[in-house]
Amino acid sequence: MINTKEDFKALVESIEKESWYKQPLGFGIARVSRGVLNSNLILEATFPVVNWNENHKSAAIFLAALKQSGHNIDCTKSEAVFDICDGFLGYCVEAFKPFYEEKELHKNLQVISTLATLPLDSGLSGDDFKVVFVFKDEKPQSVEATYLKLYAKYSKKTDEPNLEGIEDLLTNCAWIDAIPLELDWLRQNEILLKVGAKYPKVDYVGKYSRFLRHIIPSNDETSCKATLLK
Repeated sequence: MINTKEDFKALVESIEKESWYKQPLGFGIARVSRGVLNSNLILEATFPVVNWNENHKSAAIFLAALKQSGHNIDCTKSEAVFDICDGFLGYCVEAFKPFYEEKELHKNLQVISTLATLPLDSGLSGDDFKVVFVFKDEKPQSVEATYLKLYAKYSKKTDEPNLEGIEDLLTNCAWIDAIPLELDWLRQNEILLKVGAKYPKVDYVGKYSRFLRHIIPSNDETSCKATLLK
C-alpha cells in the first residue's frame, strides 16, 4: 500500500533498481485517432501531457504498471507503445495516492485521474489510448512516437528530435473538422454521401495535423490557424 510520499519514493527507487528498467527520454499517454476502414491504422495521436527529460518518477510508475498488468517491457528498444488497461490505471491510481490532495501540481496524475473516471457513456475505451515511450532519439518506428517527438519539438522541450522517415509512417488523410479520415473511405462512400447531401466539408488533405489542434502557443507567440504540426 502506498500511503505516504516516502512510500512513493521507496517504490520508485525499487523500480529503478530493476534490471529491466531504463529511464525513458520522453513519454506520455496519447489518445489515438484510428482509421475507419482499418482500425489498426493510427492516423494521429493527441497528448494531453508530454514529458521530455522530466518527471522520471512518473515514467517509472507507468512502466511498472504496464509490467504488472502483463505487458512485455523491453527498454532496450528505441521506443515502445502500449495499450491501456484497467490494471495499468489501477496501479497508477494506487501509486499516486499520496499526491491527490495536490493534484493540480501533477499533470501526469491529472491524466491518470481523468482516464480512471471516464463515464461509461463517454464512447471511449482502452483502445482509444496508448502509453508511449521514447528511450533513444532514433528514427521513429510508430505514429505515436512521431507525435510525441513533434509535441516535444513544438513545446520547445527539445530542439531537433530525430524525425527521419516520418513521411512514410503518416497516412495522407482528409481532415474534416480537424479529424483525420482515410481518403479511401471517402471514395467508397462518395456516391451515397453526395446523393444524400452529406458529403463533408474537407478542410484540407495531407499527412499532418494542424499545429493549433495540439499546441497552445505561449502568450508572446502568434500562429496562423493553417500552420501544420510538421
